[in-house]
Amino acid sequence: MGSADAEPSVEVIVDGSSVADGGRHETNGNDRITVDAAVNGSAPEGTTLEEVVVRPHFDPGNNTVRVIVTDTAGAVNSTEFTVYKDSDPPHVFLTEPYETRPWYDITDGNVTGTNHTLSGELLDDSEVDRITVTHEVGDYRNVVAQSDPGENVSVPLELGYTPAVDGTNRLRIDVSDEFGNTRTYRFSIDATDGESPSISTGPLPNETANNRVSLTGTVTDDVWVASAEVTVESLNNNESTKTTTLVDREYNTTTDGRTLEFEEDVFTLYPGTYRVTVNATDVAGNSTSESYTVERIPSEELDRSPNVTVDRDRTVVTGPETLFLSGSSFEGVTRRLVVETRDATGETLDYQVVYSGDGREQVEFDREVTIGEELTTVIVRATGPDGTEVTERFRVNGSSREAFVDEVEPDGEVSHPTVSVTHLQDERPGTASSSLTVRRAPAGATVTAPPADGPATVAGTANVTLSELDLSVASETDLTGTVVVRDRDAGGLAAPPDADSAGTVSIQHSVDSEQVDELGMTVEVDRSYLDAHGFDPADLSVYRESSGNWSELDTTLVSTDDGARYRVESPGLSVFALAQTAPENATDGTGGGDDEPDEDNETDGDEETDGGTADIFVTNVTVNRTEAEVNESVMVNATLRNEGDATGTYTATLHTRHGLNRTFVAEEAVEVPPGEERTARFTTQFDQPGNHTASVNGTQAGPVVVSEGGGLLSVFSFIPLRLVGLLLGGVVGLLVVLTLVRFVLRRVGDDGSEAGG
Repeated sequence: MGSADAEPSVEVIVDGSSVADGGRHETNGNDRITVDAAVNGSAPEGTTLEEVVVRPHFDPGNNTVRVIVTDTAGAVNSTEFTVYKDSDPPHVFLTEPYETRPWYDITDGNVTGTNHTLSGELLDDSEVDRITVTHEVGDYRNVVAQSDPGENVSVPLELGYTPAVDGTNRLRIDVSDEFGNTRTYRFSIDATDGESPSISTGPLPNETANNRVSLTGTVTDDVWVASAEVTVESLNNNESTKTTTLVDREYNTTTDGRTLEFEEDVFTLYPGTYRVTVNATDVAGNSTSESYTVERIPSEELDRSPNVTVDRDRTVVTGPETLFLSGSSFEGVTRRLVVETRDATGETLDYQVVYSGDGREQVEFDREVTIGEELTTVIVRATGPDGTEVTERFRVNGSSREAFVDEVEPDGEVSHPTVSVTHLQDERPGTASSSLTVRRAPAGATVTAPPADGPATVAGTANVTLSELDLSVASETDLTGTVVVRDRDAGGLAAPPDADSAGTVSIQHSVDSEQVDELGMTVEVDRSYLDAHGFDPADLSVYRESSGNWSELDTTLVSTDDGARYRVESPGLSVFALAQTAPENATDGTGGGDDEPDEDNETDGDEETDGGTADIFVTNVTVNRTEAEVNESVMVNATLRNEGDATGTYTATLHTRHGLNRTFVAEEAVEVPPGEERTARFTTQFDQPGNHTASVNGTQAGPVVVSEGGGLLSVFSFIPLRLVGLLLGGVVGLLVVLTLVRFVLRRVGDDGSEAGG
C-alpha cells in the first residue's frame, strides 16, 4: 500500500527549456508550455496522471504562470514561474540634426549646411542589439552599423547639397533588440546653404619696403567653396588691378570643398598704397570679401632702374642681315624693354618692343633682329620705374658674321668693368647690409669695392666695418651679391666651435666658386667695442665657413691706432667670422666648397623637455649652384642652430618657388643638441627654365637661374629655325656652318678658354 500524501513529480518546459519553481522565462511571443508529471513511487496502486499542455496568452511584460498537478489519489503538486514577454521593437527619436518626438515616426527635416551628426536616443524594454543607418543621395550610398549601442546613437552625416544633387537625402534606420524585434524608419533631409563663406587670413604688414609680401589664409563654408580670388589694386593709379584665381570648381559630394587654404604672393612693385581683397563665393552664390591695405614705402634697393645684360655666348650673327639676340634686364624694375638696330648712317633697321606693361623684376629676350650687311649698332633699352632709361650697346658686322665688333664704348657710356655698392636700410640690431654689383669683369682682373665714386665702406655697423673688398676673377664675371655685417648686438653670431665671435661678414652671391680666384678683405673693429667685450686685437683671426667646416684664414693685424684693422685673404666668398681662439677642428689652409650660411632670417622652433628648453631656428639656407640646367640636381643646405639648453628635434621643410607657384619638395627632422648646429640637406631639381628660389621654413636662398639644354647641345640652343634654310642655301649656308663650327671650337677649347682663329 502506498502513501496517499506522496506528491506527484512535476517538470515544466517552456519553448524547449525547463523552468523551475520560482524561475523566469523571457520571450517575444506566446511560447508552448509542456508539463511532464509522474505519480510518486509511494502513491497507492492504481494512481495515474496524464500529460498536461497549457497554451496561455501572455500580455506584454511579466506574466505569472502556475501549474497544478493532482493525481487520482488526491495528492497535489504545483510549479509557479514568471514569463516576461517583449514583442515591441525599439524606438528611436532624434536630437540632431533636428529633434523628433519619442514613440513617433521620424519626420522629414530641413537643415542648413552639409556637415552634421545624426544623434538620438534608443528606447526599448530590453536591450538594443544593433542599429543600422543607411544614407543615399544621388549616386552616393553610405551604410553605418553599430552593435550594442546602448541607449544612444551618434553617426557622422555628410549630407548632399539638395539643389545640386538628384533629389533629397534619403535615410533609413533599422534598429533591433535582443529578441529580434526590428523597427524601420524611413525619412528624408533637405540640406541648403544658409550662410556665406568665412575668410580668415594671416597678418599682413601695414607698411613694407619689400616688393612682395605673402598672404596666407583659409576660406570655409558650411557646404562648398565654389570660387575664391585675390585682387591687388594700386590706389595710386600707377598700376592696373591684378586678380588671381585661387579656386573655381563644381560641387560634388566630397568633404574637400568646405575648406580652402591658400598662400599667395602679393606684389607691391612701386611705392604707394595697395588694397588687397580676398573674395569667396559658395555653391549657393553667397559671397564674402575681406580687404586690407598695405603701404609700400620707397626702397633704394627695389625702386631702382634695372641692369641690362646681353648673353655674349648665345648672341650670334646667323646671316648677313640677321642677328640672334639673347639677354635680360634684371635686378630692378623694368616697365618697358625695346631693341633697336641702326646702320652706319644712323638709319633704323629694326625696332622691336620686347615688353611694355606693369613693372617686372626680370625680362628675358631671345629673338631675331634685322641687321645690315656691314657695321650695325644694336641698342637694348630698359625703362625703370621712374622713367630712367638704361642702355646696352654693341656693334656687329653682317658680312664677317662677327658680333661685338671692336668693343668700342659709345660716347657717354661707362667703360667696364663696373663696380657699385649700395647701402641698404637694415633696421635689425647690430646689422648692416649692402648690395654689391660687378659688371663684365674680364678674366684675370681684380676689382675693388667700394669704387672711388661710391660710399666710403662696403658695409658696417657702429662697431664692425667691412671697409674694402678686392675680388680676383678667373673668367669673365658678372656678380650680384648681398653683403651683411653683424656685431654682437645682433646676437647669435656664427662662429667656429668653442670660439667667441666679435663680428661676422656674410656674402651671398650669384657666381660659381670656379669663377673666383681670390678674395681680399679689410675689416675694421672699434677699439672700445673690443675692450667692452674682452677681446685682445692680437688674439682675433678670421675664419671661413665652407661645407659646414671652419678654416682659419691668413689674417694680418695691420694697425691698432683708432681701432683694430685686419687684412685677410680668402679663396672664395662665404661667411666669415672674426673670432678669438682657434676651434679644435679648425684646420690650416682654406678649406673647400662654397656653401655660405646666411644669418639674415631666423625661424624659431622651441621645444620644452623635462631638462630644459630647445630653441632651434634656421640661421642660413644655401644652394650649391646659382645656375643650373633643366632637371639638373641642386643641393640645398639649411643650417639649424639650437640656442636653448636641451636637445630638440626640428622639422625642416623645403619649398621651391617659380614665379607665383610655390611647391613643397621634402621635409627632414633633425635633432640638434644644445648650443650646436646641424645641417638639413636636400636635393631638388627644376623642370622649367627661369628664376627659381628655395626656402626652408621661410628662410630663402637663390635665385637659381635655370636654362634649357646641356653639354655640347646647349651650345647650339641659340640657333633659330631660319638657319635650316640657310644650311640648304649652297655657299651661304656653308659659310654659316663654318662660322658656327669656329664658334664651337672657340667655346670648347681644351684649356677652357677661347681657341685661336
